Amino acid sequence: MDQAQDRALEQALELLNQGLGEQATVALAQVLAADPGNERAWHMVSYSLAEPEQQIYALERTLRINPGNRAARSRLRRLQSAALAEPPVAPISPLTAAAAAVEGEEPAPEAEASEKNPGSSAPDTLWRANSDALDGGLGVASLAWPAAGVLPATHHRRTHRLWIRAGLAWRRFKMDWAVFSQSRLAILGLVLIAIFGLMAIAHPILLSTVWPRPIYDPVTGFDMMIFQHPTPPVWVAGGSPAHLLGTDTLGRDVLSMLLAATTPTFVLGLTAALTTAAVGTTMAVIAAYFRGSLDTVMTNVADTFLLLPAPVVMVIIGARFRDLGPVALGLIYGFVIGAGPTALVLRTHALQMVSRPFMEAAHIAGGGAVHIITKHLLPAMMPLAALQMMIAVTGAVVADGFISFFGLTRTVSNWGTLIYDSFVYGQLGQTGTGIWHMLVPAALCFSFFAMGFYLVSRGLHRVASPTIREDQIRV
Repeated sequence: MDQAQDRALEQALELLNQGLGEQATVALAQVLAADPGNERAWHMVSYSLAEPEQQIYALERTLRINPGNRAARSRLRRLQSAALAEPPVAPISPLTAAAAAVEGEEPAPEAEASEKNPGSSAPDTLWRANSDALDGGLGVASLAWPAAGVLPATHHRRTHRLWIRAGLAWRRFKMDWAVFSQSRLAILGLVLIAIFGLMAIAHPILLSTVWPRPIYDPVTGFDMMIFQHPTPPVWVAGGSPAHLLGTDTLGRDVLSMLLAATTPTFVLGLTAALTTAAVGTTMAVIAAYFRGSLDTVMTNVADTFLLLPAPVVMVIIGARFRDLGPVALGLIYGFVIGAGPTALVLRTHALQMVSRPFMEAAHIAGGGAVHIITKHLLPAMMPLAALQMMIAVTGAVVADGFISFFGLTRTVSNWGTLIYDSFVYGQLGQTGTGIWHMLVPAALCFSFFAMGFYLVSRGLHRVASPTIREDQIRV
């Protein structure tokens, strides 16, 4: 609804409060001429008209736009009962009718003076979410619009609307968490991700408080108190208690290098995940909503990127541009994956959402493309987009590890660089086969980091799958 219609409805409401029903009908008719699907206007017309048959017609049009409007349905039943010569029903105020409809019960009759002077009712906020209008838990709610009485101030309405949206989001989160938490493997994935997050946070704290930087710096550190490097971990005979995972051939602490490599890995993974979700969701929504030539173009682009394996693309780019950091590599990987397989998967889901009844209701109510996409379609895409984000993190980290392992990019230390260094610098030591206490921890970090995000993606698959959600609800 644009600002002009909003002002017109406010003026019509003031006329109703003053008892000027005919003038209010004229103002509302102008609004309906510009927007025939305006639910609020039809509901207010049912109070501005004098004849019961006209009021019934206006209420039927209101329910045709929004079948979940309890206030309109309750008043329509009373008018139809009176038309069939049933015992008269005491009049009630529209304010009480709408408030009682929100609670899901029949409103109690009030004094006749309250019906004649609806402006005497105390102002109340009627922007209430109607749970019966929810479509599959997607957060699409109808509103019980007051046809008379005093609407709250604009900022109060906006504040209350924010509270409603926050409540619906919290309710949706609890429903999703109930499905997600039933998978113990998904919870284990969250624990693993939290551990790696603590590792990334712990390294700068340790360097500034406990570890002397000249000894534990991941690039230039060297322990002069130890004569021969590399040294084994502390639990191996000959290991130094000052270095839990030992040192490499250059005298650097392996644990410090391992912790320092966690942050670039997180940056790479999160950049790839966000880029994948943004590119894939945008292409899928545009293709599914507008269809036609846009759908054809988006699908052909996705098919083209589907033929380009993202790890191979990263290896080629990493070999050509050796100074790329984790953010640049994450953007490249996320764009290739998002524009390829992710866009095709999300497009299929978006096509299903576009055909749902709540989307058709939004069209009938006069919603524009931007409103429908941002308010209805995108929220429905979020669970599956989050699943694709988790999958993208795993692929990006592993691909970056391959690039670093082959020595194609050396600007930022990561776990792949540690594996590469364990072989290169191991040839300089006495072993000649690599530094095992540098190789094994880095390889385990790769495995557990990828496993954590994979397990979380399994849990998100339970949230995004309608079949699994329905089974959980039945249980």
